[in-house]
Amino acid sequence: MGKVVLGLAAPHNPNLTSRPESMTDEVKHKVSVAFERLRRDLSSASPDTLVVLTSDHVTNFFYDNVPMFCLAVSDTCTGPAPKEIPELRVPRARVKVDTPLAKGLLHFGVENDVDFSFSEEMTLDHAFMVPLHYLTPQMDLPVVPIHINSLLSPRPSAGRCYRVGQQIGDFIRSRYQGKVAILASGSFSGDIGGPKMRSVDIPFDMEFLDLVRAGKVEDFVHKATPETVERAGVANELLVWVTLFGVLGPLQPSFTDYICGKGWSTAATLASWNPV
Repeated sequence: MGKVVLGLAAPHNPNLTSRPESMTDEVKHKVSVAFERLRRDLSSASPDTLVVLTSDHVTNFFYDNVPMFCLAVSDTCTGPAPKEIPELRVPRARVKVDTPLAKGLLHFGVENDVDFSFSEEMTLDHAFMVPLHYLTPQMDLPVVPIHINSLLSPRPSAGRCYRVGQQIGDFIRSRYQGKVAILASGSFSGDIGGPKMRSVDIPFDMEFLDLVRAGKVEDFVHKATPETVERAGVANELLVWVTLFGVLGPLQPSFTDYICGKGWSTAATLASWNPV
């Protein structure tokens, strides 16, 4: 049977790659050291595939078509999105998709009351490509991209996201043959395009980070109410983290870091978990 060998969380703030000159040397060093830690953990775990949980940023989905959860099931996905290429400074790449895992999750979901949407034409925007650029710069590790709608209201509930995460973990452990790492890409708060843009709510972030460090998964899920998610801002990914916790369960991380650069709209929160 399969095994979840590693949990990771990393930011996808496009400023990290598009405007590195805007960071102080101290912040650049902290970002480099933190991502290097995650990259080492990924290399040591040596997974066969990486499941990437994040939210599409109006690249594949808008109000004409807003799935709550969507799996990429094509043989490959390409990113970054064409609109992002001029500024993102992440080379365009074609990334192999672990289709047995992706399609297996799709059918397992249908069997167990999670009706995933699926796409054979998903483009990987910066939410996927920025962390992959740091963690797998050769883009040689197969992935399973999973979109979780944390951007456009109405969003799924935290309880629903947690159950989806549990199903991902159940499928891997009972139906899949191989070692899997899970990455949550995103930050706790962020109001890009909203009235609080360029202002990071550090006290809000630390409330959730303290729960992460203590392994208090149930408290994190209960705290991520619709009102709290709304208060976190337009571009928060609290529900992405909740989905990760559904896979991992109440596990304390082996590593965490929190980095905030001047002028950022979201801080960089990074973490690593080592399941038994």
